[in-house]
Amino acid sequence: SLSIRTLAEQLCVQEYLLRRLINAGLGYRNFNDYLNELRINEAARILSDDEQSSTPIIRLAMDLGFGSLAPFNKAFKERKGMTPTEFRKKP
Repeated sequence: SLSIRTLAEQLCVQEYLLRRLINAGLGYRNFNDYLNELRINEAARILSDDEQSSTPIIRLAMDLGFGSLAPFNKAFKERKGMTPTEFRKKP
């Protein structure tokens, strides 16, 4: 439930400045796009970890802040070109 407003408050910066940094400075469409990129990169790291191979993908999605499996799978495939299950199985 992280929002750009909450993050701006935690960083003690004005929301519009944070928005500008994320959009223009880092090149993301919006805060959610940026946040999903961070979440998917963390998911990929976990899925590549042999010690966490038994962690169900649904649990991973929920732990990373996705509301359900469908948006997680869609976001993952858009960024990595394959589903989380396919990513986990690759050598």
